[in-house]
Amino acid sequence: MNKIDIELRCREKAEELLEKYFPNYIHEAAIEQPEKLAVKYNDELPHVVESEFRGWLSGIWQEAAPNNTQSFDDIMNRHLSMTMVDADYVPHLKTAREDAEKVTLWEIITKSNHEDVTYYKGLLREYTKKLLDTMIKDLMEDVPA
Repeated sequence: MNKIDIELRCREKAEELLEKYFPNYIHEAAIEQPEKLAVKYNDELPHVVESEFRGWLSGIWQEAAPNNTQSFDDIMNRHLSMTMVDADYVPHLKTAREDAEKVTLWEIITKSNHEDVTYYKGLLREYTKKLLDTMIKDLMEDVPA
């Protein structure tokens, strides 16, 4: 298995996880337009997905570099990059979630809370995607050529 194959597998797994945790995102936003935020969408969801992906990446590291002396934890060292992704999204999550959860009288009349729900879910999805992309870059830096 070469480096390109490994990166391709990682990207496919990242897309699979995004679909698993944010199923039918575009269809929901455009067609269903949910007025209420589902309980499964919360500020911790990106880290749940990150944790699952980290476990999967650990297995990939064992396949890609079985004789390498560095442990998986040693090679996953882009802590600053991960913190920067957090800094880009975390400050906006609370307000976006509150807006999605609170349905005003006007939003009831106009059936427009779906805009807040879609925005929050999109923010969570984008945050998750950035975390997964950063993790892929981190792993690929150490995968032998």
